[in-house]
Amino acid sequence: MKLDRAEAEVLLNRLRGRRVVVLGDLMLDEYLFGEVSRISPEAPVPIVHVRREKAVLGGAANVVSNLRAIGAEPLVIGTLREDAAGLRLLQILKGLGVASDAIVRDGNRPTIIKTRVIGQQQQMLRIDREELDPLSEPVVEALQIKLASALEEASALIVSDYAKGVISAPLMDAVRECCAKRGIPWIVDPKPSHRELYRGATLMTPNTKELTELSNKPSKSDAEVEAAGRALSAELGISGLLVTRSEKGMALFAPESGRVDPWLIPTEAREVFDVSGAGDTVIAVFSAAVAAGANWKAAAMLANAAAGVVVGKIGTATASPAEILAHYQEQRAN
Repeated sequence: MKLDRAEAEVLLNRLRGRRVVVLGDLMLDEYLFGEVSRISPEAPVPIVHVRREKAVLGGAANVVSNLRAIGAEPLVIGTLREDAAGLRLLQILKGLGVASDAIVRDGNRPTIIKTRVIGQQQQMLRIDREELDPLSEPVVEALQIKLASALEEASALIVSDYAKGVISAPLMDAVRECCAKRGIPWIVDPKPSHRELYRGATLMTPNTKELTELSNKPSKSDAEVEAAGRALSAELGISGLLVTRSEKGMALFAPESGRVDPWLIPTEAREVFDVSGAGDTVIAVFSAAVAAGANWKAAAMLANAAAGVVVGKIGTATASPAEILAHYQEQRAN
């Protein structure tokens, strides 16, 4: 099967305005860009002369940013503190036209910040500022209420789990109940440490490393990916998998197509500068396409094309419909 440029354009137009709920760990990604010309006399480390800096949405918030970039209408659910980073995150969301009323304010945990230092177009250092204490019961209850309300308006749910505390057993119980009640697909970007929380998901989007850890099976070759994917799907009662395989593209397990073997989709990336956030692009585009009524194969091929755009950029990035179509190569699933 193939998805040509004209078909991709039709699908991109269909997903505009589709409402997709994003539930997960919200972060602020900071970037310090500079030049390196010498080594510090204090220690054998390079000195970065910072020339510019920027802040963008990170973690589950980057999924929101990707949805907005392709014209979808994201509804975001998560937590933050109204500290400097949290206020900046809210300001960026507002600038994108994304409502923040389903974000729960949590005064017990500071907003997560990931700061990356970039020298000569290469990431040299990452600094994480986070506190991973469990969410309080009132915060979890508030998230459950926000979730039930948001799903009344949505066509799909993305669970963007970075294992920073938002995704928990009580909240995932609410996900299963609400999505089953409304017949809404829920799609998970997983963390292996939370394996049991994803039982019954519509689809998961692990990379090969995560697939290996989730299934406890190797997943390098096509045959190994197939065996690991089948085992994981059966063990967790998951309807499908979209495995991202770096330079090998993707493997889509789509029983809804009536096919037993996974569909293999070659990568579209021409030159890879940074894979940061590429998984967020994949789950955002795939989920929005499914919300727009696309079959899983077409959704996966469109997501693959979008991923080919973002890995050619430095830092956490998004792909617009214009960029996807400008660099579009015929997508095939074999």
